[in-house]
Amino acid sequence: MTTSQAEQAPAAMIDRVSSLLGVFDGSRRLTLAQISRRSSLPRSSAHRILQRLVELGWVERHGFEYGLGLRIFELGSLVVRQDGVRRVAVPFMQELHLQTGLTVHLSVLREADILHIERIGGRPDDRECWQIGARQPAQHTAAGRILLAGLAPAARPDTELSAPPTAYGPRSLTELERELDKVRDFGVAVDAHGTVPGFASIAAAIGPIDRASAALSITGPISVLKPERLGGALRGTAAEIWAAATGGRSRNAVRAGAHRAAGAPQRG
Repeated sequence: MTTSQAEQAPAAMIDRVSSLLGVFDGSRRLTLAQISRRSSLPRSSAHRILQRLVELGWVERHGFEYGLGLRIFELGSLVVRQDGVRRVAVPFMQELHLQTGLTVHLSVLREADILHIERIGGRPDDRECWQIGARQPAQHTAAGRILLAGLAPAARPDTELSAPPTAYGPRSLTELERELDKVRDFGVAVDAHGTVPGFASIAAAIGPIDRASAALSITGPISVLKPERLGGALRGTAAEIWAAATGGRSRNAVRAGAHRAAGAPQRG
């Protein structure tokens, strides 16, 4: 096989898998013959791909018929949930940025990394790790720790602890567990110097910590970011984002509901 052919092989396989999955409408089960015909794939190729997809949970087999597996629906619901959070989060993030003058990130867990999907405010410095789309090791970030803390030990991704970015990061599973215990006790995660020397972050889960798929964090110079002063505002903003995302309410409606719950007078 030439280099060009080797490079094309993965793309060709992806095209085949895409063609095969595209024949399902999400409700009906199909036989191998139907799948082969609709996807324009040879029966042997369709059968081989289906067997692997069944093993991975993307497809389920019921006798002689196949249907989409739970893994497909899990990922689909995750995308909808996270996109809904991102869309409603921006005005709340903007307000938090104006209140604190610090950088606000919305992040999600991707395997063993934290992925920044939204940011309000300039980067704390010019490093790429603060950009939208950047990944950082979850165990060494406040946003990552708040999401790891909500997972059962068996559900957590494998984390590399032998070489933290700075001397302040956890170097063993025992140290990481100690940090996660603090997170569960206080409801926020704090990272000081652990990602970049001189900078700190504080993060809160958006939604119940054991079901959260996104985290809200504030990042800035350690001389300015005071967790004891900003933790309440951060948790409050995270709660408002969750209420807006799950209840479909606007920012003003969420705020009005909070005032009513607290017995505060409404402003006309």
